[in-house]
Amino acid sequence: SLAQPMKALRDFGSEFRMVLNCHRERRFMIEQQPHLCHWMPIALPFDRWWVSPAPFGHPLFSLFPVLSPLVTTFYDSLSSFTCPPSFVVGPKAAQRRFPQLQDKGLLFATVFHEAMHDDARTNIAIALTAAERGAAVANYCE
Repeated sequence: SLAQPMKALRDFGSEFRMVLNCHRERRFMIEQQPHLCHWMPIALPFDRWWVSPAPFGHPLFSLFPVLSPLVTTFYDSLSSFTCPPSFVVGPKAAQRRFPQLQDKGLLFATVFHEAMHDDARTNIAIALTAAERGAAVANYCE
C-alpha cells in the first residue's frame, strides 16, 4: 500500500521471485515432458477501461484494463517467450474463443497462456521409470 511503501516493495519482490521461479519450473516441465504438458489460454475480460475502487488499494491497479496487454507481454517475457504470445481480442472474437464469457458490456479481453501439467500422468511415468530400473512400486501399502 502507499501507506507502507517499503513493505509493499518487499512484498512485491517476494511475489516477483515466486512468479519467476514458477516460470522456470513451467519452462522445465514443457521442455522435459512435452507429452504431459500443454498450453491453456486464459482470458481476462474487461467491461470498463479503469477499475474503481482500486484493487488491493493501489491506484495503479485501477488502470489494469488499459495496461493488461503490457502486463501480459511482460509476463510472457518471464519465461523467455517460450509460451504462445499474449494478445488482445474484441468482444466478438472473445465470445467465439471463450463462449462462457458474458458478452453484455464486454469491451475486450486480453489472452495469455499458462502451462497445464497432468500430475497424475507424471506420477505414473515416475513410477514406471522407477519400476523399470528395479524399484519396488506400490500404490497402496499398510
